[in-house]
Amino acid sequence: MELDINAYRRLIAIGSALSEEKDINDLLAQILREAKIMASADAGCLYLRTELDTLEVAVVVNETLHDTLKSFTGDNEGLFPELLLHRRDGSLNLETAAARAVHQAKTVYSDALGSAVSSTHLDNTQSVLTVPLTSQSERPMGVLQLLNARASNNQEVGFPPEIVPFIESLASLATMALQNRRLLDQQVVLKTQLEKQVDERTEELRLTLEKLSEANVILKDLNTIDAVTRIKNRRYFDDIAVQEWRRAVRQQYPMTMMLLDIDNFKWVNDNLGHLAGDACLHSVAECIDELFNRPSDVVARYGGDEFIVIMPYIRHDNATIYAERVRDAVANRKLVVDGQVVKVTISIGVASGMPNETITDIRQLIARADEALYEAKADGRNRIVGIDINTSLKLDA
Repeated sequence: MELDINAYRRLIAIGSALSEEKDINDLLAQILREAKIMASADAGCLYLRTELDTLEVAVVVNETLHDTLKSFTGDNEGLFPELLLHRRDGSLNLETAAARAVHQAKTVYSDALGSAVSSTHLDNTQSVLTVPLTSQSERPMGVLQLLNARASNNQEVGFPPEIVPFIESLASLATMALQNRRLLDQQVVLKTQLEKQVDERTEELRLTLEKLSEANVILKDLNTIDAVTRIKNRRYFDDIAVQEWRRAVRQQYPMTMMLLDIDNFKWVNDNLGHLAGDACLHSVAECIDELFNRPSDVVARYGGDEFIVIMPYIRHDNATIYAERVRDAVANRKLVVDGQVVKVTISIGVASGMPNETITDIRQLIARADEALYEAKADGRNRIVGIDINTSLKLDA
């Protein structure tokens, strides 16, 4: 009765440890030690089933050997060798108690040395108790094996039948511990896989966003480029002009707005065709764009055969110099259409000045440049008319 009470207490204690012990090897060693104490055995070992369908020692408890966890070398390896569950021909290997317990999924009990324990190579082994580590839903995961039961006077005896249920309970606890460990390992693997997948998806998303960003930049650039002249279009000009004017107001620096119009462009379209007209537009745009290469300068097609240039930080006298260079460059540029040389000129209206109380909006500056352009056209074309909005000084060229 005392044995039963102590055994139950130990089972309860080990059951509690099962939920608290994080190190599976320590827990298995504790279970095996308790089994050895309960059964008054000389030695015990715990075999685990491998992926190669063999039984490999995981824990040993022996009076003459140190407790060892997965570190069997030298003599220990010979005492507790790996056990085969199948023969070479594929048939079941029933020569050892451990193998029989696994295949039969039941406790194997032996009172005498024989084929049942011959593979252990331990001398004077008189009794063996082998309990499979079996769950209800899985094949045996290994065995818990005890060797040589001893009576209180230290004489070798057989394992008492009443101890078997307790050892089987301990084996069940070992099975639960192994299953918990397996679940934890699976969780770690799944977590690692999930984290890897998340990292991969995150990287894919990052690359996709980069490509989308690049595509948006390209699309934005395409949306700001005039298809015929390959310079900036009216939409881009409207946006940038407002930004530049606000900056000029804040920082109080002068700005020039230059409107350019191709002279007699309707004649080119009517007499040489629209393809020649497009070639003319492209040639003039290229010529203008080449002459304005400061980062702050913006050249755009304003509409039809008109172009517009924003020139920050440029005062009126310098602005008219730039305008004359453009007018002269276009006048001396040769445009060949279908083998025919076409002479093209432009008229330019220039409005320059510092933002003040009389001119408070970029549209007012554009309107003054448009007035100057109209005068240049009216005065005979291929001319420049400039207006300084701060002094109302007008310059014709």
